[in-house]
Amino acid sequence: MGSQKDLVLITGATGHVGSWTLVQLLREGYRVRAAVRSQAKAAAVLARPQIQALKPGHRLSFVIVPDITAPGAYDNAVEGTTHIIHIASPLASGGNGVPLSQHDAHFIQPAVRGTISLLEAANSGGTVRRIVITSSFIALVPMDELNGRRQRDPSKPVSPNDRIPFAPGPYESEFAAYAASKVAALQQAEAWMERERPPFDVVHLHPGFVLGRNDTATTAGQAMQGTNSVVLALLLGKRFGPYAGATVHASDVARAHVSALDPTVLGNQSYILSQSARWNDAIAIAKREFPKAIKTKLLVTGGSVKTTPLPIDASLTEETFGFRFASYEDQVINVVEHFLELRLRKKTGVQMVSASAPKKQQVVVNVSAIAC
Repeated sequence: MGSQKDLVLITGATGHVGSWTLVQLLREGYRVRAAVRSQAKAAAVLARPQIQALKPGHRLSFVIVPDITAPGAYDNAVEGTTHIIHIASPLASGGNGVPLSQHDAHFIQPAVRGTISLLEAANSGGTVRRIVITSSFIALVPMDELNGRRQRDPSKPVSPNDRIPFAPGPYESEFAAYAASKVAALQQAEAWMERERPPFDVVHLHPGFVLGRNDTATTAGQAMQGTNSVVLALLLGKRFGPYAGATVHASDVARAHVSALDPTVLGNQSYILSQSARWNDAIAIAKREFPKAIKTKLLVTGGSVKTTPLPIDASLTEETFGFRFASYEDQVINVVEHFLELRLRKKTGVQMVSASAPKKQQVVVNVSAIAC
């Protein structure tokens, strides 16, 4: 449990992973300061039923950081903090909305500058003892192995100590640019730590595809955003891929972020948050757990996502944090339950917040927000 003397700064609390992590922090008794881009974002966080149920009161405060790339962006935000959880990072749109010529400015530079700015602010502030940074599984795996162009040696599983070289653009897709931003941020953060030798340490967490109820989504269309869309698009009849078979429940990601604040967890170390999965197993899970939705065709069984198998060694994570990852089945059930809840809410007119739920042909597969 967190001490009332501990003050945790969290970035990215308005996103999927960040929202789960914020709730976990408050449940464990920490005082939390959330860095958000605007007062409206702060109000949206406070309005969430999950936050209101915890009655955080003075334990939850906010600081406005409109531009994480600005010089000294986090100088005021870190004042008096003992720990930092840095989740915020630019995400891909799921398509190609960002022109190729802007990939560096949109993905690489914000990821690197935001991370280094936070490290520098913490060093100047003098009160921070540990920073937990949300990296990604894709910062450890070459792109041609992620997309299945080259098969990884099964005898050499992805390990937390793996590192890959940063590949400058141009990039073939937003996903490739996003992946490069995670590689660059990891490399630059580790180089900064080696060079500056600050009084705090850093824990890097590397989630795979994060699956689980997204309480920032209040419509079925919003639920289709992020990595949950891989499972949902599959169960709405889409056929696509390949994608790496590496998934993790959002609750496990949140739990690891908060557990990593514990000084008994070895710092200046990476930990993988992922396990192997086969995407198409979601079809059998849906048939077994949601037969009524299958019968009424809210879900269908004709979709397919080709899985790129990747051996994963997450034993250090399980040994360090003392828990085993939730199963892929649990992940799928949590995602689908929320999606169906939102579809039903729209159909019955209860808490209607959008004009329409997504039709099958309108499904957009957004698989780029792997870590947050």
